[in-house]
Amino acid sequence: MEIASQSRLIGNSSPWVRSCVILCCCLFFILFLYWPTSAAIVSLWRTSTFSYGFLVIPVSVYLIWTRRDRLRLLPPTLTFWAVPALLLLGFGWLLAHLAAIEVVQQFCLVAIVISLIWGVLGTAVARALLMPLAFLLFAVPFGEVFVPKLQDFSAWFAVKALDFCGVPVLLEGRFISVPSGKWEVAQACSGIRYLTSSLAVGFLFAGLMYKTWIRRVGFLVASAVVPILANAVRVFGIVVLAHVSNNRIAAGVDHIIYGWIFFTVVMALLLTVGGWWREKSGQESDAKSSSATGANEDEHGKEKRQPSAVATVALACSSLAAVLAPFAVKFFWVPTGQSSQRFELVAPVASPPIRSTGASVISWKPEFFEPSAELKQSYEIQGQPIELYIAYYIAERPDAKLVSSANALFDRNLWSRTKEDEVDARVEGQRVHVHETFVRSSQDSLVIWSWYWVDGKYTSSDVIAKLLSVKARFLLDRRGAAFIAIAAEDRPGQVPAVEILRQFLDQISLREALTSNTG
Repeated sequence: MEIASQSRLIGNSSPWVRSCVILCCCLFFILFLYWPTSAAIVSLWRTSTFSYGFLVIPVSVYLIWTRRDRLRLLPPTLTFWAVPALLLLGFGWLLAHLAAIEVVQQFCLVAIVISLIWGVLGTAVARALLMPLAFLLFAVPFGEVFVPKLQDFSAWFAVKALDFCGVPVLLEGRFISVPSGKWEVAQACSGIRYLTSSLAVGFLFAGLMYKTWIRRVGFLVASAVVPILANAVRVFGIVVLAHVSNNRIAAGVDHIIYGWIFFTVVMALLLTVGGWWREKSGQESDAKSSSATGANEDEHGKEKRQPSAVATVALACSSLAAVLAPFAVKFFWVPTGQSSQRFELVAPVASPPIRSTGASVISWKPEFFEPSAELKQSYEIQGQPIELYIAYYIAERPDAKLVSSANALFDRNLWSRTKEDEVDARVEGQRVHVHETFVRSSQDSLVIWSWYWVDGKYTSSDVIAKLLSVKARFLLDRRGAAFIAIAAEDRPGQVPAVEILRQFLDQISLREALTSNTG
């Protein structure tokens, strides 16, 4: 019996070697083809927030190695269903590339790698490697989109907890004021590092400790909820310690050190509780027995259907054609030539009661990434100053970052956000949702309304703006896109800034300025 088993393993070694060689060649080609996306992932690993990314691939490879005994019983097969999956993921990457959504590009690239492994090695092997392959998704540096919401929640929770403890507190945006001082829940205090690290560790723990999906999903949810709550408690604790110690404790870099110590303790408690929730040994034995039975069934049912060399090469060629198709569309259809052309925008003509002024009264200006044209024009209405800002990007620029985290609505060294919301406004007769932001400096308070102009439409949504930009590029629309913002001072005893902004939009026409550069 042992001799027969050994001969069977030797006979199965040739398909495995052939499949692995072809798989490695295809993976190297894909990584080369998508090199900018791969390099962007690695560059983000070098940051403190996503440094755990360097461990994802080695851990995944180790988990695959621990499953080598089961893989010997599962001869590689071909799954041509992976080809349409690769095609869809490739075009998903292209759409994300056109919309400049890097995190979606990166997820698509990792999913392409997983789908290729599934196609070359087969469904049975992919099912056996489900956890290591799924863990590869943590190689994508994700989560920055949640940073503002995490900041807001931590600030809100800390203020509620301080108020419950009887500490006088005032919340302005993300600034927490107590009698002993003022604290800001900055991006570094959002807890995103705790959240991403906890999710990665929680995924591994759930996959290794639990056999049932309900426990795995439950622990993964706990791995997301616990660090969010823990970070909010950390912010509250730091403010309380600083308050009761007159800023002698938890000030400066101390609060960062305390934060990591606190997070380590919380994770240890989470893993300890998760260990108590582990299935009993009898359940684990049944699951392992069922898994082994399934593996034997896969072996007997599929060992006669081992792929030939011709079929394996055909699948590899089909897969490579699928991932090359988006690049062909991008090359032949979507304009790729970079344009450095710069020009002047025409300022909208003012009519009474609006008056154009020469000098800028408000020291405010957004910072946008290399726009093709920029306009900052000062106006006055009822004796109150208004600033108009437009950042315009021509349609031919594939590197345009109209919607990007690198763009800033105001200089954070001069202004601090106190409130933001979405409000209804009328722009040239159209009802538009605009983003309303209240900011304050040491001397002035401003109300800023901002929105986008893409594909001839106005919107304040980042997602809709990106989707419209993809549509415009595919349809070769030459109108370009723009970010628009208006700001007015908010002072006691004057007409409210919100009312001034509404009057300004009722009297001004922006379309002429936005379409004056259309070829």
